[in-house]
Amino acid sequence: MLDEFLRPGLSRMVLRKLRRKHLPLEDTLDLHGLNSDEARKLLLEFLHNSTQHGLRHVCVIHGKGWHSDGGEGILKTRTRHWLTQCAEVLAFCEAPPSAGGGGAVLVLLKSGK
Repeated sequence: MLDEFLRPGLSRMVLRKLRRKHLPLEDTLDLHGLNSDEARKLLLEFLHNSTQHGLRHVCVIHGKGWHSDGGEGILKTRTRHWLTQCAEVLAFCEAPPSAGGGGAVLVLLKSGK
């Protein structure tokens, strides 16, 4: 499972700034309690709408999956996979403990304007 992602051609400094929260969070999406299909649909809509409104730095909370079979969250794994497939996503990293830790990711989006 991916803890971080960076589009090819971007500087590793992008991830460092994201990890250190140099960019203010502009919006948050919480996927707790959703099934996989609902979560994917809502995530893609959120990313598209965020980009359309010029948001660059968002947080997606997927949960840690402690209550799932095997102790590895399905939404955690799938959310991170879906983010890599979304053209609007430039980079993401696991959130710091104060922002959800392993249950959330900080996402840098392309500029939509």
